[in-house]
Amino acid sequence: MDVMKPYLYYVDGRCYRRMAIKYPKYNDEIRNDDISKCQLNAENKICEDIEGVVITEETAESVSATLNIANSYFGYIVGRKKETKHRLEKETNTKITVPNQEERLPVTVKGETKYSVMSCARRIMMIVNAARLHQSFTHFLSIPFTASEIVTNFENFKDSVLKECLECNNICKDLFQNPNRLHLTVGTLVLMNENERKIARELLHQCKESVVLPILKKDLSNVSCRLHGIEIMNDDPANVNVLYGKVEFDSVEELDRFQQFVDKVCEHFETSGLLINKFEHVKLHVTLLNNVFQHGSDSEEMSDKIGDGETNKQRRVPFDARKILKVLFYF
Repeated sequence: MDVMKPYLYYVDGRCYRRMAIKYPKYNDEIRNDDISKCQLNAENKICEDIEGVVITEETAESVSATLNIANSYFGYIVGRKKETKHRLEKETNTKITVPNQEERLPVTVKGETKYSVMSCARRIMMIVNAARLHQSFTHFLSIPFTASEIVTNFENFKDSVLKECLECNNICKDLFQNPNRLHLTVGTLVLMNENERKIARELLHQCKESVVLPILKKDLSNVSCRLHGIEIMNDDPANVNVLYGKVEFDSVEELDRFQQFVDKVCEHFETSGLLINKFEHVKLHVTLLNNVFQHGSDSEEMSDKIGDGETNKQRRVPFDARKILKVLFYF
């Protein structure tokens, strides 16, 4: 039909044109080999190697695999009244063996096919990764900011705050970071057993060779940064948990290159599931005051979580930073 001369219909004084429509033809039957191909592709995807999962036995009758999982997550796998474990076994046609909390043994999955075993293993690892989000972090990646000039200026800043702002609510010397521990936090990790710590060490070495050194030599060879100005994590300067120093660069281009660098380091660890990252980009900041430091923890830097140290279980007493921001904003 000529699109310029379509068929016309007149209904109740209105004119309508009929468009040419070609309907696709569908076969009533789908070929069996197409179904088999789709099933094979799905099985191959499920059976891809999973970090922490090792096939220990594979015969014509059965397949067994072990999952090296920290015992902190056993309860999540078993579930209330073993409901989660039973559901996984039923849906994947497998048998799951979870050791006692006191035993340092791997979780075992046994089934008739590799597909069913790896399908179950993948779902278990998803449960573990989801549970990891609710754990307080145990380690963190950071870039030290302990150059002598920075340390000296930080100590001068501390003296100025204690001299000019000591009358402000809850301001005291215990709020300040140790000068020798000043750092920019790249990311936080949850490492619950020695195996996860081993994986993290391997990732760190890999990251050094594949991410850090190439970027340092090519993109960051002539880039320098400094701490200039202060800011707070929350919106109310009268009730502050964390006050930090802002990281600045000579140009926007240098800032972008450094931001890409720390983001790539974070992404390298994030793929393992060991690093908890809730933000699109790493926040470039160096914590100067944190009310968690008042508790005198030996691992005080652990409280410097990206954001506002929300994982700390102890009661936090906010401090009044209004005068600090007014008097020492550009320190």
